Amino acid sequence: MLITSLEELQAHINQIPINEYLRLKLLEFGEGYSKLMMPYNPVFTNTWKTTHGGALMTLADIAFFVALATLYGLDVSGRISTVEEKTSFLSPSRESDLYATARVIKNGRKLIFGDVSITSDGGRIVSHSTVTYLRNW
Repeated sequence: MLITSLEELQAHINQIPINEYLRLKLLEFGEGYSKLMMPYNPVFTNTWKTTHGGALMTLADIAFFVALATLYGLDVSGRISTVEEKTSFLSPSRESDLYATARVIKNGRKLIFGDVSITSDGGRIVSHSTVTYLRNW
């Protein structure tokens, strides 16, 4: 199914079980591109009261899936899988909404490679991820 609207993609994101807690909102999308917002939630903080790295990696993975869905549609679920995600944590995020900007860089025959930058409310880069998906078709 080809993507026709922001609402269609948001409805898909809302069906992801963990989104009950993440409350991700799709802000923009384009060909091989997406931008999502994750509102601040103290549930996802660590003992230093900064957003936990696992929450950042989950946000990055979902943002990259959405960028990929803009190329292949939502029925790609089950036909792709994350094979690698490398994240560099660049600065702490405290009590801030987070913004993930994902883009597909290389759309190969078997491997799809991209990156995701996550910034805080003030525009400071919190983390940068590289993501590789395996195409199963």
